[in-house]
Formats: sequence, structure tokens, C-alpha cells
Amino acid sequence: MEAEIGGQQVLAGSESLLKERGILLPPALEEAARDARADGSTVIFVARGGSASGLLVLADTIRTDAAETVESILKTGAKTVLLTGDAPQAAAHIARAAGIRDVRAGCLPERKLEVIRALQERGERVCMVGDGINDAPALKAAHVGIAMGGVGSDIAIDAADIVLVGDDIRQLPHLLRLAKRTMTTIHMNLAASMLLNFLAIGLAISGRLSPVLGALVHNAGSVAVILHSALLLGWRKD
Repeated sequence: MEAEIGGQQVLAGSESLLKERGILLPPALEEAARDARADGSTVIFVARGGSASGLLVLADTIRTDAAETVESILKTGAKTVLLTGDAPQAAAHIARAAGIRDVRAGCLPERKLEVIRALQERGERVCMVGDGINDAPALKAAHVGIAMGGVGSDIAIDAADIVLVGDDIRQLPHLLRLAKRTMTTIHMNLAASMLLNFLAIGLAISGRLSPVLGALVHNAGSVAVILHSALLLGWRKD
């Protein structure tokens, strides 16, 4: 960020930005920046009139239920990856607190998209959770994109397949388990329907099943599939 205040040029940004402008950091500022980064904070340097004058320290506050949610997600058999534009130190600090081992720091939107596509090329089923404009391309590319409805940007919400209206991330493990339960139900219904139809065809060819009974068997199979699927309506999270 660059502005003119009181006739002087003011810069606010990363250390690399100041170096590009030929501004050197005094040892005291460098030491303060190292201490802040060690705590997982993001540092923004401020320069005025061509010399460094201070720094701003920004720290993300992790949700109190983040670690519990990540642990529950891991119990479903899913893997977790943190994609963030934060500096490596800040990203590592957040990942440790949340219990995430795979961390990709300094990710711009295109880098997040590359990671999603690389995982898909390896045959992984990818679910992306995000809330910012920078997350929109990755949300769109993932097999399933989940956006935060309350704090999420409009672009992220439009790109996502699912929106968490209450921004309650504790619903994610339940969502994963429900998705697996739904797919299991679909596979069971398909297998049972095919088995019943093949059996009915065999009996009809052999003359043991009349057309009327065949129609009844077919309709009975359809009703059984519907009833079995309806059991999902009463399924509750653990």
C-alpha cells in the first residue's frame, strides 16, 4: 500500500516491498519482526519519507472448536490440507494449533487452484472450504466447494456447491459422514434393484413368474428402494 501524507510518501507492506524501494530495515525492527513471526503473526512494515519507521503485527485468532473439528474430520478418513496466503511462520502456527500437518503457505489464488488440480490428478476427491475472494477459483475447481455464508464473500458463495449458513465449522464432519452414508445407500439400492430384476427376468424366462407377478415384484422393488432411502431422513450426526 502506498499513500502520500503531509507531503511525505508512506509505504505499508512486506519486507520485500521495502527492499524493492531501496529502504533498509534497522536491526531493531528486524528483531521485532522475527519475534512476531515466531509467534505466528504476520508483519507489515511501515516506511515514511524513504526510511523504515515501524511495523504492524497482525495475528489470526483460531476458532476454539477448530482443533476438535479437524480431529473429527480425520476420524472420517479424510485428509486435511491448509492452503493460505499467510507467511510460512504464521501458517505453521495456525496449523499446529488446529492439528493440521500438511501446510501450503504463501498461496495466491492460482497456487490454490494448482494444488486442488494436482490432488485431483492423483485420484483424490477434493472438498474445498473457504470464505474469501481468493478461494473462489479453488472452490469452483474442487469436487465439492463449501463456503461460509455469514463471513464469506459473495464471489466465494457463488462459486461454492454448499453454503454453511451459520458458519458453524463443526457441521463439516457431520456433512462428510452424511455424504458417505448417502453414497453407501445409493450403492446398496442399485445392487439390490439389479439383483431383484435379474432374478425376476430369470424366473419369467423359465415360466415361473407371470406378467402380473412380475409387475408386482418390480413395483415392490421400487417401494423398497424408496423406503431404504427414506431412512436417511432420520439419520442424525453422532
